[in-house]
Amino acid sequence: MVSAVLWCLPFVLSFIGSLAQPQTTANTINLGSSMTAGTNSSWRSPSGDFAFGFYRLVNGQFLVGIWFDNIPGRTLVWSANRDDPARAGSTINFTLDGRLGLTHSNGTGYLIYNGTFGASSALMQDDGNFVVKTNSSKVIWQSFDSPTNTILLGQVLVMGQKLYSNANGTIDYSTGQYMLELQMDGNVVMSAYKFADPGYWYTATKDNKNVSLIFNQSTAFMYVVNQTSIAYPMTRQVPTPIGDYYHRAMINDHGTLQQFVHRKENGSGWTVVWEPENIKAEPCIPFNICGVYGFCTSIDNTTINCTCLPGYSPRDPSIPSKGCYPATAIDFCAPNSSASNFSLEEIENADFPNGDFADMARITPVDVEACGKAIMDDCFAVAGVLVESVCYKKRTPLLNARRSFPSTSNIVAFIKIPKANNNPPIQDKDDDSPSWIALLAGLLLCSTMTLLFATITICHHPLAQPYISQKQLPVPKPVDINLKAFSFQELLQATNGLRNKLGRGAFGTVYSGVLTLAAEEVEIAVKKLEKGQNSLESLAQ
Repeated sequence: MVSAVLWCLPFVLSFIGSLAQPQTTANTINLGSSMTAGTNSSWRSPSGDFAFGFYRLVNGQFLVGIWFDNIPGRTLVWSANRDDPARAGSTINFTLDGRLGLTHSNGTGYLIYNGTFGASSALMQDDGNFVVKTNSSKVIWQSFDSPTNTILLGQVLVMGQKLYSNANGTIDYSTGQYMLELQMDGNVVMSAYKFADPGYWYTATKDNKNVSLIFNQSTAFMYVVNQTSIAYPMTRQVPTPIGDYYHRAMINDHGTLQQFVHRKENGSGWTVVWEPENIKAEPCIPFNICGVYGFCTSIDNTTINCTCLPGYSPRDPSIPSKGCYPATAIDFCAPNSSASNFSLEEIENADFPNGDFADMARITPVDVEACGKAIMDDCFAVAGVLVESVCYKKRTPLLNARRSFPSTSNIVAFIKIPKANNNPPIQDKDDDSPSWIALLAGLLLCSTMTLLFATITICHHPLAQPYISQKQLPVPKPVDINLKAFSFQELLQATNGLRNKLGRGAFGTVYSGVLTLAAEEVEIAVKKLEKGQNSLESLAQ
């Protein structure tokens, strides 16, 4: 018995000693830690549900981000450098002085946390929040305070915080055109902020104090709360039990806030459990969803289809939301332009809805014919719509064109099209076919090379050498002659018999005259030497 106790004693002492040491988890990130892009390393949460590190993009670049790490596709939920992706070889550094930052492969840096409050460790938590702590475990920085396009279960958005959509789904994670904002007046608004859109969805919680958007960790419901109660309920139903699912909510690149669930075991993908009712009923509601001069349609009110308005072509066929451009240059109010240069096309059950003060003019009451004529007669109007008996003239650029039932039912839209461009071919601007400028440049180059080759061949031909070798001396201009001998008779004739006396010098008298040299008259001065002065001096004068 005694021997058994003695045998166990070292293990007991070892266990007691371990209790006396400061406790750190295996997932704690210590000062001096780092990782390099392209090495497939990451800092994982204790459960392994989330990871922090370099998230590889489809183009081979990397975002410093947080993602779900236990599901196919590893859905990204946060990033620090969405508008400045890193390349392979870049590093994430948790420095010895407590700063967390990204160092690009070219040496430039970006601070995620500046180390102001004396960090001692960091941790990727199981709720998807990456935190930096002091040695007393106080959180001094967390990713939940700077969300990108996503909120997670248990996360709270407060007044002044915003979510920004991606530019293009999972292809381009840079900042897109849509924003969800908890305004300082208490209203929660979604808008196409790049176009000064006042908002296409809002909670109408204005004038509430201390408003927050909560993603409740216990119920997985989202709602807007004020100081005392729920001001705006959002989620109505989610699958249970809550713990069997991953949860997230995101504003997508189509401008819709959606709440998703994904079963943890044998899950087949993300399922939408909530989205705003007005957008769910009409997906083309988000402002300018198909870009400038784009046209949004939704036949089934489930999916959207982006095309171009008549007379316009897509900027990028692979990304319809980038909008369209005129197939030919259009100057509606040029001095030589008139209504006869354009045709007017009607689009049934369509609208170009703008803000209250964005329309050029409103005319009432009118019918379809009168509205169309008013648009054609106004060179500044590029389009218009007839809603009941009100005609709204539209200016360029055309935004937010859509056909969406029932909101655009019985609305007639009009658009001006240059007659030479009624049916423009839809082609990519980056088409490989040569333009007329490139063709002209090629012909000019070929002609120049042909002429140069012919000239060199002729110059080196034996029959041409006798003619080339006969060099013709240039004929000097009379005024360029500096020294020339004249007879006394020529000078006497030029000075009219030495009658025009100019003055007298040291050795003789000076007379003026005119010489005719190669059909050009040149004024001269002639000194008649009286004391044997050198004739060259006399001529020069």
